[in-house]
Amino acid sequence: MAGTKKRQFTRREFAALFVGVMAFGNASAARAALDLAEDYVDRIADEVMDLANGSVRGAALKSKFANVLNRYINLRTIANFALGPYQKQLPQRERDEFYRLFSNYAAALFVYYVEDFRGSDLDIISNTQQGKFTTIASAIILKSGGREQVKWRLVQTSSGYKISDINIKGVWLTIATKKRFSEVLNRSKGDFEVLFAELKEAETW
Repeated sequence: MAGTKKRQFTRREFAALFVGVMAFGNASAARAALDLAEDYVDRIADEVMDLANGSVRGAALKSKFANVLNRYINLRTIANFALGPYQKQLPQRERDEFYRLFSNYAAALFVYYVEDFRGSDLDIISNTQQGKFTTIASAIILKSGGREQVKWRLVQTSSGYKISDINIKGVWLTIATKKRFSEVLNRSKGDFEVLFAELKEAETW
């Protein structure tokens, strides 16, 4: 407006404005990252529900679940965690076989609980960031009515997100497998053949 004196920003005001813009940018980046995490979980849930709702059953379904899990979940990290202090005792020549059996074991668990994944949609309830982990709480809207709570713990890698753990029926996969493997290996005094035999039982589930 004519005759109005232009007011100049002080250094403090400019700094405050700059910090505010940066904070908004960081918040937007954080929100965008969480959106990507939620999209990632949505994609996995869609594939899992498609398998659960389909007509494939038995060994074929287990194989398809194994394929999905190996693409989205860091199964080797979970498998190593499950061994606890026994990880260093696993012979190098037997590691590939252990990872193969663990993959089949995890897939068998999904097939065992397949009824809990027969849903029509996934409802994202919340997401939280704790250190390097993003935990997303969700619920599968079941076709039979009701909701099945599922939590997904994600970690960001150089190639994108990976699931580092999953909670079904209120139990985290990492904790449940570590507890079970510890019981078996403690009882067998570190004999991995006993653990391998138990993992192979999943082929009959």
